[in-house]
Amino acid sequence: MKNKFLINVYVVKLDKNYDIYIPSDLPVGEIANLICKAANILSENQLDSNNNYAIMDGSNGKFYDLNTIVSNTNIRNGKQIIFF
Repeated sequence: MKNKFLINVYVVKLDKNYDIYIPSDLPVGEIANLICKAANILSENQLDSNNNYAIMDGSNGKFYDLNTIVSNTNIRNGKQIIFF
């Protein structure tokens, strides 16, 4: 893992924001799984980890393709994303 980005994640089901480091060399779908795990830890397991979640760009409302590598998206340090 060469780079990590510090992003702000708004978790809709929890109505909470979290700052989370994510690796840049993984697909967005794997990042969704990592965000779910981190949010579960921070919220004392209030999310259902068996759901399929999506990630949306907080600035333009477009959903990220779950198969795209993070470094090939516009996700960078300070980016706000919305986690559904």
